[in-house]
Amino acid sequence: MVTEARDVQATRASDGGLLLELAAVSDRGTVRAENQDAWSLVPLEAGRGCLLLLADGMGGHAGGREAAVLAVRHAADRLRESADPHEGVGEAGASANAAIAELRRDHGGAVMGTTLVVAAVSAGRATIGNVGDSRAYLLRDGSASQVTEDHSVLAEAIRAGHLESGGAGDPPRNLLTRALTGDPVDADRFSVELRAGDVLLLCCDGAWDPLGGEALADLVGGAGPLDGLLTRACDAALEAGSRDNVTLVACRVTETGVDPEAR
Repeated sequence: MVTEARDVQATRASDGGLLLELAAVSDRGTVRAENQDAWSLVPLEAGRGCLLLLADGMGGHAGGREAAVLAVRHAADRLRESADPHEGVGEAGASANAAIAELRRDHGGAVMGTTLVVAAVSAGRATIGNVGDSRAYLLRDGSASQVTEDHSVLAEAIRAGHLESGGAGDPPRNLLTRALTGDPVDADRFSVELRAGDVLLLCCDGAWDPLGGEALADLVGGAGPLDGLLTRACDAALEAGSRDNVTLVACRVTETGVDPEAR
């Protein structure tokens, strides 16, 4: 299923002796009139790795798209300015949040906000920062490990042992406890070691909610061009009934001299 508004991008970067294949697919979907997701793929110079960024503007609020675009732009700028991109992850969310605070002031205090998940891939590892429920997964050997934790009422109730996932009385999945709105907020930070064959996947709830981690591993973790695999996952999310924008951003790690499309 391909809608009228789909963006696809593919590029490459390097990290020492590793080749990084980068791709992103973003689709407006079949329900919403506007794609409020924003994303970026940033190869770093001199073989220093890459940056991945994804923001999901808060639907139902004026300026959700604008907040998402602003968050990605300011977070990417802050990461590029950092001598060590891993250290920059801790500052990227704060920079984006400050920009949204200024945007709100310019709009008379209007409520607007976005999720944000960023990843700095360098020196054989990834440092991930997130606010909200846009996720990072590590796909390895056919399985998916969720790296980030969702900042939502449902997820936090499940982690606290108050609810079981999938119950009829569960609160809505998209009711967030943390987001970038210009108000003070803490971002989480995670670090994972990477090896050849791994895929680091960032995705919004429009992708992970209808599919789940294992389906994403099956769809994205196989052989072939990475942008084609993300396109397949995007199609699957829409066919599974996603009622939101669908965006997936990924980095596949390959040893230099190995064709990643022939794995």
